[in-house]
Amino acid sequence: MVEIAVALAAAQAAVAGIKQAIQVGKDAKECLGEFMQLFDAQDQIQKASTEERAKLPPEKQKSAMSEALETVIAAKKVREMTEELKQFLVWSGQADVWDEIQREHNAVVQRRKAAELAAKRKAEEDAARKLKQRKERMLIVTVVGTGGIILYHLINYIIDAWPAQ
Repeated sequence: MVEIAVALAAAQAAVAGIKQAIQVGKDAKECLGEFMQLFDAQDQIQKASTEERAKLPPEKQKSAMSEALETVIAAKKVREMTEELKQFLVWSGQADVWDEIQREHNAVVQRRKAAELAAKRKAEEDAARKLKQRKERMLIVTVVGTGGIILYHLINYIIDAWPAQ
């Protein structure tokens, strides 16, 4: 699990690097690594909240309020840094870069959600198919077993009822 403080520090470093690069005249497109570091840190902060902390043993977990506070404050700081970076890009004449980033981000999120939904549907279909197969096997076993019992008793009846010669 990535600590929220580490992810927040990475985001701050990325924003500072992007600002410095733009101030010395670099194009925002030349700051790919820093942008990736910022958005990776943003994702790490979101993931570090409940899902990964719930996996920790109870003795290593923080109080619910301190976890909530840490997560909310870190997420707020990252949102503020992202908004500040957006304004910095707009005022440096590179608003189109931010718009492209947002469009691509939305497209990636949609693709990931679609893939996740498709995987979930496939898992549900597989589970339903396996359940159906299990029921069919149980039905076959029941029919064959019942048929065997009936056949056994029928043969015994015929043997017992056969006239002795």
